[in-house]
Amino acid sequence: MERRTIIEFQDVYFAYSSRPVVSELTFALPSGRFIGIVGPNGAGKSTVLKLMDRLLVPTKGQVFVAGRNIAEYSLLELARLIALIPQEPQYFPFTVREIVTLGRSPYRRAYSGVSPQDEEIVEKAMADAGVLELADRVVDQLSGGEKQRVTVARALAQATDILLLDEPTNHLDIEHQLHICKLLRTKAEGGMTCVAVLHDLNLVAAYCHEVLVLHDGRLAAQGSPDDVLTPGLIREVYNVDVPDIRHPITGRPVIAP
Repeated sequence: MERRTIIEFQDVYFAYSSRPVVSELTFALPSGRFIGIVGPNGAGKSTVLKLMDRLLVPTKGQVFVAGRNIAEYSLLELARLIALIPQEPQYFPFTVREIVTLGRSPYRRAYSGVSPQDEEIVEKAMADAGVLELADRVVDQLSGGEKQRVTVARALAQATDILLLDEPTNHLDIEHQLHICKLLRTKAEGGMTCVAVLHDLNLVAAYCHEVLVLHDGRLAAQGSPDDVLTPGLIREVYNVDVPDIRHPITGRPVIAP
């Protein structure tokens, strides 16, 4: 399948006040892939994700989404194109179903009710994220991991071409970490572009189609996990020595310091 470029950075630089966070970032991301963004703390991962959704505006350079400069989009157009799950989502004292239904807001006219199509999309999003059985629970009563899955469901209900996630496996046990990563890979193979900031390199190696490695605000490497997550790269970026180990079934890298 031929894949078009869906997100492109051209010589992007961003600084908070006078402190540079990302510098000279140039890369292109293909559509319909699950892409992991990795790097040590302070590498600029969350900043890059926010630049992709125009929560931040580059100090220099340009960001393109679906062939257009991101600055040209209206907020409504962006909301129909990109869904973002931030690192620390805000929750309201609503039921799970009500929270997930908020994902349909970009498609609803003011004061209009929820359509049957909206209800169907919301039900499927809850089922995909594994929270359908929690639909009538108030979000305040849920555990951190359950809340995280509700946030994923809300983003899926937004039905966008692009899904951005900042540490989506935080607060999740291993079962639900794997569930979310499998879900994102499945969604990507169905045509959605999923870009996630992740810390667990083994999850990246097992599930991502492609990985961006950031180091000191610059692009250190881009490519498939097989090609990128090498002992030499991990030593250079993370200052950790790891053996060259491959999974006995998948053949993908296993990162074990």
